[in-house]
Amino acid sequence: MGCQEKIAQQIIHQKADFILALKGNHSGMQAELEAWWHKVEREGISKENDDEHTDISSGHGRIETRKCQQMLINLSWLAKDYRWKGLKSIITISSETLEKTTGKMIQEERWYISSLELNADQALNAVRSHWQVESMHWILDMTFREDESRIRKGRGALVFNVMRKIALDLFKQDKSKSASIARKKKMATLDDEFRSSLWNKGLKCASRVRLYERQKFGFRTG
Repeated sequence: MGCQEKIAQQIIHQKADFILALKGNHSGMQAELEAWWHKVEREGISKENDDEHTDISSGHGRIETRKCQQMLINLSWLAKDYRWKGLKSIITISSETLEKTTGKMIQEERWYISSLELNADQALNAVRSHWQVESMHWILDMTFREDESRIRKGRGALVFNVMRKIALDLFKQDKSKSASIARKKKMATLDDEFRSSLWNKGLKCASRVRLYERQKFGFRTG
């Protein structure tokens, strides 16, 4: 927990804001924050100390409902060890994911601490952006074993990282095969026609982007 507190201090020192997840090693801090949360609920929530935002999205056979609640905190109420520099609010994000095919409902709740003022919509978007980055890193590692790569010389690591992301994007855009990204990767390795179709779709997409740039801005990239 001490390491994360130092990170938060450095972020504030750089005049930025933080949203940090409370995990297992923050059980004491989370207990304090939950106690504060219940105290405020008992005494009365108002627009001055609480904000909420709900977001619903569907795709990939799922319907996901995310509710973000953000509450300001009085640091003097916390134990001294938990009075982090810049800490202003607590954030909880509750999600319910309905699997359309099975009807299975998955529920999850996550707690965060933040230096942000009340704006639950902003807080939820910030957390979701982080989830998307983590998801991409996880896919790159699981599909392309990126963490096991031993490419270190020159800019090799950066070049291969970009190439993996291009391949990942091509697999995601492909709608001709109903298969996971890992299966599409294997299919592209064994099937010359499928691999060529992926590449051609990528080239067509790049051509449309360059045409749009010329028409709208009078220039093109690359």
